[in-house]
Amino acid sequence: MSTANQENDGAPIKRRRGRPPASAEELEVAHAAARDRICNAALTLFDRGGIDAISMREIAGVIGSSPMMPYKYFPTKDHLLQDLRTRAFLQFEAALRDVLDDAQTGRTNLEKVLFAYLKFGLRERRAYRLMFDYWVYDSPGRMIEDFGDAIRRQSGAWNVVLEVVEGYFTETGETGDPMTAAHLIWASLHGLVSLEASRKLVFGRDYRELMAPMVAAIMNGVAPTSR
Repeated sequence: MSTANQENDGAPIKRRRGRPPASAEELEVAHAAARDRICNAALTLFDRGGIDAISMREIAGVIGSSPMMPYKYFPTKDHLLQDLRTRAFLQFEAALRDVLDDAQTGRTNLEKVLFAYLKFGLRERRAYRLMFDYWVYDSPGRMIEDFGDAIRRQSGAWNVVLEVVEGYFTETGETGDPMTAAHLIWASLHGLVSLEASRKLVFGRDYRELMAPMVAAIMNGVAPTSR
């Protein structure tokens, strides 16, 4: 008896039931997981040889996929690098914001952020390099078109520093320029972290020994307790 006759006769027909289509939420989760796998593979390569060690083909080898698979999630290596940098800056911002306490004085919060910056630079060396190491995009024109000013400005962590400096100036009635003070603080902290990262602290003091004196110098110079 044909299938058509079976259907017409009302006889049961066995059909193989496949997995139901994934929901939009499931697809989004799977997409994010794939991007994370690619990023983690890129970080493994970065640890081995820096930016130059990262390629889509090498990433595919690390995760065991086809050479074209990473391109489904990142159009170019530039887009992948931008994602890695953005993730690092978000991690940095979170580390600074985590130490803030509305119940504390502006001076205390400023001091906490200074230490948090220096501790992050020591603890998260890979993330710090991703944020501040210089590299040239393969297609800078396309990156400007796709990301605009975000290519060079990741302002979250900077905003935390500026906020606590402004909070200090408002609380104490200091008459200086918070914007200039924040720039001086940023430059000072970045300088110490960069010296440590490049292994240039070789004249009798190490990074940990200099953290507290650096914070004290900033607090006494840029944000004095009194005039």
